[in-house]
Amino acid sequence: MEAGPAVALRAYVESYRLAGFAGGNLSVVYPGFMRATPESTGPLTEPGSLLQLRDIRPQTRAEHEANGWKYVERPVYGYQPTYVLNLLPQGDGYRATVCVGLYSVYRTADDDQDKYFSTIADPGTGQLMDGDGRSIEIWRVELTENDPRAGSAPTAPGIPQNGPLPAPVDNVFGRWFITGNSSGLWGPLGETERIDTPEVRQQCEDAMPDDAAARMAMATGFHNAPPPHGEPIPGWPAANG
Repeated sequence: MEAGPAVALRAYVESYRLAGFAGGNLSVVYPGFMRATPESTGPLTEPGSLLQLRDIRPQTRAEHEANGWKYVERPVYGYQPTYVLNLLPQGDGYRATVCVGLYSVYRTADDDQDKYFSTIADPGTGQLMDGDGRSIEIWRVELTENDPRAGSAPTAPGIPQNGPLPAPVDNVFGRWFITGNSSGLWGPLGETERIDTPEVRQQCEDAMPDDAAARMAMATGFHNAPPPHGEPIPGWPAANG
């Protein structure tokens, strides 16, 4: 996770989630994110349209609000365990399967700022709306260094990408370009395959730092404090120069 395609993969996943926490504010993504990603295609209507391009960038706040969702600014607490299950050569790039733990990311209740609950729980009841399946998302991401849309981007940093910071200070994407991302179905509309298979889900559950009982306890109910976030692992260096 500290060199090669894994660095761009990690920066992409972290940036995507940060934009979600900020209600679609894309100014919070890491340097180079917009250059390293194509525009999303949005809703798919034509047979053959690729689902992995529909939301390859996070939706913006304007797009959210156009769909009737109102953003309420509030801090986010806790931590997000993220595990790269595999990162395999695919064509002229790589395909990754990433396990993203959602159960331990908290916010405060609307009616009580001293009451915390998981962002995947119902804000009124504190209960999971779709069972334990929502506590971990399974992402498939594809990326390459050979996409012409990378243009004249500089090479990736030459030092290992680990350190004390929760986010990079410089562009760590280099010439890597994200060519696909989905957490549900993958492939052309009408001929898709499911990413979230029972086998992969079990592997992701086993990779989490918290067992099933702990995940359920964190994901449900209201709490007096969020989970402690600890230090960033592996974190990002203070400078790449």
